[in-house]
Amino acid sequence: MPCGWWPPTRALVRPRAAGHTDLVVTRPKRVEGYQLVAIGASAGGIDALSTVIAALPADFPLPVVIAQHLDPKRQSSLAEILGRHARLPVRIVEDQTRLTPGTVYVVPAGRDVEINDHEVRLREARGAGPKPSVDRLLTSAAEALGDKLIAVILTGSGSDGAAGARDVKVAGGTVVVQDPKTASFPSMPRSLAPTSIDFVSSLEDVGPLLARLTDGSRVLDQRTEDLQLAPFLDRLREESGIDFNAYKRPTILRRLQRRMTASGQPTLAAYARYLERQPDEFRQLTASFLINVTEFFRDPSTFEYLRKEVLPALIADARAVGRELRLWSAGCSTGEETYSLAILVAELLGDDVEEFGVRIFATDVDADAISFARRGTYPKAALANVPEDLRSKYFSATDGEFEIVKPIRQLTIFGQHDLGVRAPFPRIDLILCRNVLIYFTGELQRRALQVFAFSLRTGGRLVLGSSESVSALPEYFKVEQPRLKIFRREGGPKIVAPLALPGLPAIAPQRRSSGLDVAVSATRQERDRSRTVAERSASHVQGLPFGVVVLDAHYDIEEINVAARRLLGIHGTAFGADFIHQAEILPASPLRAAIDAALRGEDQRIVLPVASPERATGAPQHLELLVRPIHADDERTVTGTLIGVRDATAEVAAASRADDLLRRLERAAETERRLLAANEEVTVANAALRVSNEEFLLSNEESQSAREEIETLNEELQATNEELETLNEELQASVEELNTANEDLQVRTQEVQSQSATLLEERSRLTSILASMGDGVLAVDRSGQRVMANAAFERMFPKIDDFQPEDDEGRPLPRSEQPSYRAARGEAFASSFTITEPDGRRRWFEATAQPLEGEDGHWGGVLVIRDISDRSLRRLQERFMAA
Repeated sequence: MPCGWWPPTRALVRPRAAGHTDLVVTRPKRVEGYQLVAIGASAGGIDALSTVIAALPADFPLPVVIAQHLDPKRQSSLAEILGRHARLPVRIVEDQTRLTPGTVYVVPAGRDVEINDHEVRLREARGAGPKPSVDRLLTSAAEALGDKLIAVILTGSGSDGAAGARDVKVAGGTVVVQDPKTASFPSMPRSLAPTSIDFVSSLEDVGPLLARLTDGSRVLDQRTEDLQLAPFLDRLREESGIDFNAYKRPTILRRLQRRMTASGQPTLAAYARYLERQPDEFRQLTASFLINVTEFFRDPSTFEYLRKEVLPALIADARAVGRELRLWSAGCSTGEETYSLAILVAELLGDDVEEFGVRIFATDVDADAISFARRGTYPKAALANVPEDLRSKYFSATDGEFEIVKPIRQLTIFGQHDLGVRAPFPRIDLILCRNVLIYFTGELQRRALQVFAFSLRTGGRLVLGSSESVSALPEYFKVEQPRLKIFRREGGPKIVAPLALPGLPAIAPQRRSSGLDVAVSATRQERDRSRTVAERSASHVQGLPFGVVVLDAHYDIEEINVAARRLLGIHGTAFGADFIHQAEILPASPLRAAIDAALRGEDQRIVLPVASPERATGAPQHLELLVRPIHADDERTVTGTLIGVRDATAEVAAASRADDLLRRLERAAETERRLLAANEEVTVANAALRVSNEEFLLSNEESQSAREEIETLNEELQATNEELETLNEELQASVEELNTANEDLQVRTQEVQSQSATLLEERSRLTSILASMGDGVLAVDRSGQRVMANAAFERMFPKIDDFQPEDDEGRPLPRSEQPSYRAARGEAFASSFTITEPDGRRRWFEATAQPLEGEDGHWGGVLVIRDISDRSLRRLQERFMAA
């Protein structure tokens, strides 16, 4: 067969994901900070542990304790298996073993372990759960070592390790989780709440991440702390609104060092520049500084007081006015307190809960925590404070986890919300916001209390944490229970919804995809960059004239070009699907055998018949497949297969014609021909059955996939509906604020209209008075321009040009001496002047002026002009006669 159509394998191999770049440093003899690594795994854990342990360097400075779920009835070979991959010594834990740095300890089957004073001790297994218990290992280690512990959760089924990881987080330790998308069994890593996780990493990067975290070469020194940390924390406060300057400096430095190590930044200045390039790192850094852990019915005395005193009173008020109860759990984290509040309300209302309009708004700035809370599924250890009767009534057990029942879930509305920038919810009866304000600056505390004061109706309750108060805004709240920090909203001036604080970024609701995991991977940017390179390589593959298919080690399609789809009859996306089932036109057995051989490192070339004949001619078709292994960088490990596909119908047809000529020359007995015919019929029937069976399996998988997609879409629609309800509440608050402003505007408008009517009446009266006067009246502004004149003035001077004052001798008066300009200057005077008519006749006038005053001083004057021509003529005549 010709083979020139197949290019070199390396041209089509997709690039590996970029890993962290390690700094070339000298490893110190002693590691400051961490003292132990504890790893938990379950189903699929042996391969995962082998990968992690193999990646640890020979000089790894910490002891490693492994709790892998094992069958107590069988002899375990886990230590021997790990020993073949590890560069560190591997030991099986005995009754009491002193921990030695750089050693891997494997817990035997059927036993539990506890960490105490740098020793690992075997304990008798308790309960019916899996053994050894990962929760027991992590909880005991957290109590003994605190923030000097690294906990790792790998692949597995169930939820063992979720409670232990929470205890590690509370104690200040570090929690690393295998990315559920890369886990063979994702239930165990996915059961951890996002608030309990520090790093999410692909399996291949867990070992290198542990090496970087325990490498003591990059430590912030005292000079860096003094000169750079304070402005760095100020910049973080501008982004998050949280002031970490008052936090314990050693804790801040340790957690800051972890994020620097994970991102591969050697100095604080480099990390600051990295933050500006990767804004999402601000959120991860802030989350690492906060120990944002909650639980069901946390602080039982507070919930008991709510059950006996507060909620009954609020329900009684609601019965009297509309039977509507509106509660707000602000800073709800992963939802435990919200559901606790919903359970109390359901217990108190009983059968009336469906008739009440109960709305419990649950908000948090952390989108991952909100996503986890919406699931409403928690491990058994998280329900330790829930009474048994409430557990059985309001939770349903599924696969070792407990899910909130639907009636309780329907009472709650989860949404992402930032108290610093988002609008509040109106008409709230109770706000539960505990241990949130303690992380805020004074300005942000006042903003949050303004939000609460606006939201709460008069008589509503505010519940804060034990270390919090309303001192930043005391005029709106009255202490009801000082020990439990419960306050009552008092009357007083109506508070308007506060504006967002400057410099705080708004967080818009996000539409999350159904496959989003509960935590953010510490190596997400590296994988995204690798994916971009892979997509560029894929674009070249699509243009090849022959078919190309890239499979992983599980026969799943990672890449397929257009030519392969056409030749194999594969439609739809097909990515991630099983290739054997997708290529249904080819016989499955030889195809699987060729792929298996390639996974063992062998090149395979096979020609397979196509199940359906060529449509135009009815002739049979054949495809030639060249199957080659894809090697990792070490050239030894096979990570997948590369399949080239071409149409070999012409070559097979030529060979078939030659075979027919030979068969015609041979003499075959009738019996042999009948046997061959019968055998062909059986083969065809068997192939038809195989194809039918594969089609049935494929249809079943498609049906299952469609059902899962419908369930996912339903969850997404529910989440979208909750976001819309949240936004609707904010819109209602804005509408109420606008209504209040509109009412104030209407009152002001009525006042203006009333004043305007009064002014019009006064103006009408003044106009009438001026019209009845025989003397001319002229009002001028500061510049001497006429503002108003009465009818008498208009009769005296029908044209403005006629008003040219003269003295007694007939000489024009200077402009500065003219009566109108003297009045404009604000002078009070009495004078006379003359005017010569166009016919030469002269007229005499007497002018009296008074200034007009405004709010900012005088703005002009009013001039009263009287015609004294008759009197002046008589006086002249008398003078003439006397002369």
